[in-house]
Order: sequence, then C-alpha cells, then structure tokens
Amino acid sequence: MTGFHEKNGALHVDDVPLTRIAEEYGTPAYVYSASVIRAQHKRLKNALEKAIPADRQPMLCYACKANTNIAILRLLKTLGTGLEIVSEGELAKGLKAGFSGSEIISTSFGKTPDEIRACLDADIAQFNIESFTELEQLNETAKEMGKTARVLFRLNPNIGDSGGHAKISTGGKRDKFGMSAATIMEAYKRADEFSHLEPIGLSMHIGSQVAQVEKFKPGFEKMAEMVGDLRKAGYSVTRLDIGGGFPIIYNDEKLLDLDEYARWVNDIVVPLETEIQMEPGRYFVGNSGVLLTKVLYVKETQDQDFLVLDAAMNDLIRPTLYEAYHGIRPVENLNAPKQLYDVVGPICESGDTFTKGRELPQMKMNDLAVIESAGAYGSAMASNYNTRPLLPEILVDGDKIAVIRKRQNIEDIINQESIPDWV
Repeated sequence: MTGFHEKNGALHVDDVPLTRIAEEYGTPAYVYSASVIRAQHKRLKNALEKAIPADRQPMLCYACKANTNIAILRLLKTLGTGLEIVSEGELAKGLKAGFSGSEIISTSFGKTPDEIRACLDADIAQFNIESFTELEQLNETAKEMGKTARVLFRLNPNIGDSGGHAKISTGGKRDKFGMSAATIMEAYKRADEFSHLEPIGLSMHIGSQVAQVEKFKPGFEKMAEMVGDLRKAGYSVTRLDIGGGFPIIYNDEKLLDLDEYARWVNDIVVPLETEIQMEPGRYFVGNSGVLLTKVLYVKETQDQDFLVLDAAMNDLIRPTLYEAYHGIRPVENLNAPKQLYDVVGPICESGDTFTKGRELPQMKMNDLAVIESAGAYGSAMASNYNTRPLLPEILVDGDKIAVIRKRQNIEDIINQESIPDWV
C-alpha cells in the first residue's frame, strides 16, 4: 500500500507515525492517506489520456458508496471527478461536499419517492433506470414538480461471474441489476412517450474487483450493438455510462491492465460519438485506508492462538460478509518471529474473525496493528452492533492530520432511542 510505509521501526501514513495517531486519537480508528487517493486518480486519468482523444475523455464519477465521508468527497471533487450516488443521503453528502447537480448521477436500485424528489430538486445529470415501474414513478414525480428527468437505461449484458465474489457480480442475467436489450428497446419507447422524461442513453456495470480486462470487452460490444439498434429505431443516444469495477490488491490479486482497458474504450465506445461516464469507487479509495487497532490480549489454547483486537466485525464486516482477505501488520516490531494466529474481535459471534491461521509477527497485549486496504466498504458499512460506537475517521496529507469524523460515544447511541411512556 503506497502511503503506508515503515520508517524508524514503525509504520507511517505519509509523514505521520501511526503510533502518534493511536496516542492522540485512540483505537480502533480509520486512517486514510490523501496521497494514495490522488495517486490512484492520476493513474487512471493517465491511462485514459494516453488512449483517448482529449475532447472525448470520460467523466469520472466517483462511486461514493465505497466511502461517503464528505472530506473524501471534497478531495475527489478537487481532482475533477463527478459523483455517482445510490441514496438520498449520498446526494445530501455530495451537495455538502460542493458537487453541483450537473456533476451527480443516480444509479440506485429501488429509488424511493423522497430520493427522486431530492434528485429532481438538485437537477442531477441523470437517473440510471432499472425497470418500467421505476420509469413510471420518475415520470409521475417529475410531472408533479414541473421538471424533466434525463434517463439512461441500465443494460444487463449477461456476463456471468464478472465480479471478484458472487455477492459483487452484477452483470449476469440472474442478477437483480439491469435490463435485457429487448426490454430496453421497449423502455426507450415508453420513455419517449412520457411528457417529463428525456431518454438519452445507456449504462452498464458488470461487477466489482474485475481483474480480467477481457471481461469488459463483450460488455462494451453489446452496448455498442444496442446503441446501433436504438438509433436505427429512430431514438437518440447521446450519453453512455460504462461503469467501473476496477480492482485493488488485498492479497495477491492481479490488477487490471488500465492501458488495455482504455484502448478498448477508445476502439469500441468512443466511435459511438456520445458523452462517456465511468464509475470508479473502490479503486480510488480502497488502498488509501487502514483500520488502526490494538491487541487486547492473546488467548492461547492447545489448538490455536487467538489475537484478540479492539476492532470487530461491526467496524469492518467484509471478512465476515464476503470472506474477504485483508492484510494485517503490526505497527512496530515488524520483524519479530512469526507465529500462527486466528485474528478475532471481541464481539459475541464466531463470525467476528478477520482471518484464521495467518502467519504474523508475534504480538502481545497493547501492541498496535493495522488491517490494510480498509478505505472502501469499511467505515461505510459499519454498524452499532453490540452497542459499539462508530469509529473516528482520520485523514492524513503529508504531515497534516484532520479528524474527518469524530468518534461516536455510547451516549450518542442511547440518545437516538426513547422509551414510550406506556412501557
């Protein structure tokens, strides 16, 4: 993970030792490197700029469900990104971070009436649509508000096994996302007949952690074929959202060949002469963050040694939910003799396990450790399970440190609840 490195015997984030972060802000805590986010953005932009003409560059709309902290959103806005949202709350955060409606796209599955109204009020760039019912609801709400909604239809290209895990694969015909080509043709017809909708194009997202660049090519080709069919039928197609899904390294995964990906965009999508959007999320932020934690104690048994951390599955659910691998390292004594551990949290669930049988440098009570690659789907998916407070989020940029979300306390949790007078 660039941005996180050993210096003077301890792990640092940029120029700041993680020991200092723990001392000043406590553990567990999420810690992010602004330099990593900038480097990831630059890497993708460079690949696109090498392969695609300057006047046809895609708009990079950060898929903010990966990490919705408004400081992270603002940082990405300063880099020139747009924003992809999937809820009314993400819209509110995006506007707070300084994005204009024209820089925001909504791709949520099952949009609520309140969410639709809020997006129409903000005059967002477009709604990516998944069903006829959604289309009708959008038209009715836009009519009530005296507005016109721009819509793209999500094409399901039927590319099975396209994500890094079954739960993040979205491009197969049995996945809940998207519409078939025939259904989109009918949807375009209906939208064209509605008074408050403007159908302008197609979207597609085949999954996440897609490392095989060849997985994208058939999707692009099916999208291009659909564009041709729509235009032959007399419909206008002026915008294409080609999704995201670019992988990061958690363990030993292969990274996507961005240069080859960009060439295929140039060869297949650019000739369609539309605006182009992309939705990178995890790729920008995943390796920018660690979950900084402390060893509560080591439980030794005849069969296994357990490294018990103060972080738990409510703080980082990915290992429990997706069987996900995350690197784990001590903050100090990185060259200590190795030992096999099951690394677990303090929650009363056998599933509160970060890894089993992992060989790690020996650690003891009060030692600091990091769970790596936690910048995406870490804090964003956290909960108060076991009435555990949500963690602080800390952003580091060189030698600058900022708390971008304060640590929740137990009183904060209790104050959200009430006892009715009849109990």
